Amino acid sequence: MKTLSLGIIFVCLTTWIHADDRPTIDSLIGKKIFIEDSFAGQSFTLSKKKKDYTVSWVRHGSAAPTIRSQKCKVRLDSNYQFRFSLDHPDEKNHEFMVSIYSKDEIKVYLNGVRIYVDGMLDKRIQSLKD
Repeated sequence: MKTLSLGIIFVCLTTWIHADDRPTIDSLIGKKIFIEDSFAGQSFTLSKKKKDYTVSWVRHGSAAPTIRSQKCKVRLDSNYQFRFSLDHPDEKNHEFMVSIYSKDEIKVYLNGVRIYVDGMLDKRIQSLKD
């Protein structure tokens, strides 16, 4: 019984010390994430009103800063991952998934294919360490 109690205390302390120190998706609120593509690119910004999350998506142009935009509802998978679907009449339907992998890395997927965001070294995305 004494060994079991010590084991439980050890597991609790180990869990507390090695707790997940990743930022949550709330750390991405208001930060614009740019995606380069064959056009002038696109971006999205996460926002939150009360408990509801939305994404403002923008298709950029070379002659105009914004060609088209859409506000999308966000589906939360966890405190570290969310999804949104783009359903714009002038765009292909796309599903984006954003996942915070660690303190220094986020992963963005478009229709299940990972898009590498090297924004931690690039000024196109603000650091999660703010």
